[in-house]
Amino acid sequence: MDVGSAEVFRDEDVDYATRIWASGGQAELHVWAGGCHGFDSLFPHAELAIAARRARTDWLTRTLNSARTHD
Repeated sequence: MDVGSAEVFRDEDVDYATRIWASGGQAELHVWAGGCHGFDSLFPHAELAIAARRARTDWLTRTLNSARTHD
């Protein structure tokens, strides 16, 4: 889960991730310093957007690889 620190829904996103963890679910939360709502779509070539996409891709890769090893 990605959220910018300047995101209007930042606190709601953090709360949502916290509730996922509290219920035993799996989530990864990144609060990107200086990011606004939709920063990765609005500014796709910015270093922050590139880092956010890389973090999502890395998480997805780890999650899928873990699921394969548990089958």
